[in-house]
Amino acid sequence: METTTHPSPLTTTAADTLLLTLDEAARQLRCARRSVERHVASHRLRVVHLGRSVRVERRELERFIAQMRDPSAEVRDE
Repeated sequence: METTTHPSPLTTTAADTLLLTLDEAARQLRCARRSVERHVASHRLRVVHLGRSVRVERRELERFIAQMRDPSAEVRDE
């Protein structure tokens, strides 16, 4: 009989999550957390506030990367 293992719903990786902490966003960008905080403060990276917690949406991080790749590209609000 073949046994299959299913990942536990409690063990998710940053790639699976919709919202990232600033530390997780910094790891994805391979930069310091303080750099992410500066981008947030300058309104180049938008965040979601959940109570006192600050999170970055995965699609916002992807938009930010695309904008950094091509700064002349028009920024769209979806």
